[in-house]
Amino acid sequence: MPSVLLSRVAESLFWIGRYVERAEGTARILDVVVHHALEERGVDPYGMGGRLLEVMGVAAGMTDSSRPDLAEVAELLSFGAGVGTSIAGSLEAARDNARAVRHVLPTELWERLNSTWVALAARRTLAQRRGSGAYLGWVKDQTAAITGLVDTTMSRDQTWLFLTLGRALERADVSARLLGSLPIDDLTESGLVTLLRSCGGHEPYLRQANGVIEREGVVDFLLRDRLFPRSALRSLTVAVECVEQIGGAHAQGWDEARGVIGMVRAELEYIPPSALLVRLPQLLSSLHRGCTAASDKIAERYFTHSYATEWHERAQV
Repeated sequence: MPSVLLSRVAESLFWIGRYVERAEGTARILDVVVHHALEERGVDPYGMGGRLLEVMGVAAGMTDSSRPDLAEVAELLSFGAGVGTSIAGSLEAARDNARAVRHVLPTELWERLNSTWVALAARRTLAQRRGSGAYLGWVKDQTAAITGLVDTTMSRDQTWLFLTLGRALERADVSARLLGSLPIDDLTESGLVTLLRSCGGHEPYLRQANGVIEREGVVDFLLRDRLFPRSALRSLTVAVECVEQIGGAHAQGWDEARGVIGMVRAELEYIPPSALLVRLPQLLSSLHRGCTAASDKIAERYFTHSYATEWHERAQV
């Protein structure tokens, strides 16, 4: 990595991007799942709660007798302390990383991150009185403001590239989790509309599909649309562009992270439309694994850590 940016600074920027996007993505997933449970009859709150925990990666160690219902899961994913995928936990982690690299962040961006974290306690109290809808809407507004400041106040140097790389990988991962959080095959047209609205894609989809809402079309739009900024394919494309620009003169050589992202993107891009729904579970799993592997490869290359020197006894002759 070029010497203009320390590896620890690059790592903090990468995780600011991921954590802010994770907070927004979790808010959007909770929004669509809660709306689905309210709108559809016969929804099992324990089944939906367990599915959501599994999709968000926090179901380890959960037994059938200890399964929480959807309301308890929503509380955990909104405010859970020490839960990496919770909204509060993600915003706190983003703020902690930002505090460590305040010297490379615009003042407005740091102040927005810090004020969002400070307001969390009051927003939790308000959510207990008024319900989760207002809280989730506030989270989406705050994270949108943070993202807007990133894009309008940061120079397109390595600080922006690492932050945007983290955001793009997390957004692709969130797309997989969003589609995995709902029983796609059982969604009515109303459920598909709620799904589109949860990620801000309702109007763009309607313009593209001439007002016709079909299950295949909605899934294809959220996964593979080249122009919609929240689609998985678009997010992976942005991630590859960031990796190439960070690599600079070495971008022409083999880059493990770029290779992993490229393989996932190719699988997503070239699967036949007729097989998209049939292979959706495998495709979402592959997308999630690919984002995780790419993050690991980026960490190996750019976020090197020093380890204590290991002493060995002199070999006996």
